Amino acid sequence: MRHLLLLSALLTVCAAFGQQKLPEGVLYYWDCDRWASGGWRDTAWAKGGSGRIAFDTADKFHGVAAIRLEGAADTEVAAYNLEAPVSVETGGEYVLQVWTKTRGVAGVAEIRCLAHGPKPGEQYRPLGWVKLSPTGHLRLPADQDWTRHRVTIGDLPGGTNRLFFYFRIEGEGTVWFDEFSVAQAGVEVPPGAKVPLRDEDYAGIRLDDADLPANLLTNGGFEEGMGPWTVVPSDYTARVDDAVAHSGSHSLRYDAREHTSCHIWQRVRIDPRRYYRISLWAKTEGLVGYFFTHLLPFNRHSVPTGWHGENHASEHHYVTGDTGGWQERALITRFRPDADAVAIFLRVEDTIGTVWIDDVTIQPLPLDYEAGGEGR
Repeated sequence: MRHLLLLSALLTVCAAFGQQKLPEGVLYYWDCDRWASGGWRDTAWAKGGSGRIAFDTADKFHGVAAIRLEGAADTEVAAYNLEAPVSVETGGEYVLQVWTKTRGVAGVAEIRCLAHGPKPGEQYRPLGWVKLSPTGHLRLPADQDWTRHRVTIGDLPGGTNRLFFYFRIEGEGTVWFDEFSVAQAGVEVPPGAKVPLRDEDYAGIRLDDADLPANLLTNGGFEEGMGPWTVVPSDYTARVDDAVAHSGSHSLRYDAREHTSCHIWQRVRIDPRRYYRISLWAKTEGLVGYFFTHLLPFNRHSVPTGWHGENHASEHHYVTGDTGGWQERALITRFRPDADAVAIFLRVEDTIGTVWIDDVTIQPLPLDYEAGGEGR
């Protein structure tokens, strides 16, 4: 299981979200270098993935990699931008641009576009497929070296406000996709697309390198009880233990029960221009299951923007089994440029046993810090 694979790591360095922005008129861009850089998923992600999609670093058009789909007889393999649909307006005119390569396609390799227009209170409301060619979907040839496709998207169904795109192959063969974008008509999208952010493009507060706090959290060692932490649900057995501590004289204690879940959380404002070292100390007794954290960024309007993490790994600081004493769990990461604040959730779920947590920190690092530059 994923959390078992991560268990031995005391320090994890998470790749940063690209600190860049899209040029004016570019609505969406995916470099096809990795899942998390564009909000895409294998359509079989809920089943653990198709096993037939990879990021090819050797055969690509631009950047780090291209996404490669390996077809098979009587099988559909597809990826789609589930987490980051393209926001549009009915009546607008847009241009899809993508580079593709095909080899030995004996079935169908294509790109599809599905229009959505949810009503208030609805999450998804498909309105129908958008025409990308005279016959419907954008069909790719059986064998073709890297080729740029530019397709005008117009005549959207009434009420359309977002588009979901699909890369798809059905049958045998291989197809690569790279440098995918959607822009307003007349806007050129060069390879790489994004441009560096200016200081004013970042949300959040501005911290001074000369006076960085050691911890943005208040009462990370639980020496002052539970405040300002919030416990959910409030009647659960999360409490402060005044007999066990990593430092000081108190710690947070979970007496976990099977088939229940509990978390406490605290939200702090951040400076999204910089990296953060986020750490805690943990100790367990008779633990079956696991403890973990979630990180949830909020924009300047106090709207959550989705769980933080790479490749859908939104759970961090795993603790499971018997720790044999206090152990540290830490990661180094930075947040989206539009992050104004971050909430950290300390959580147990479907767990039996006791977990103690102490010295929880969110420590801002200097602006010139480079990922991977700090050892354990």
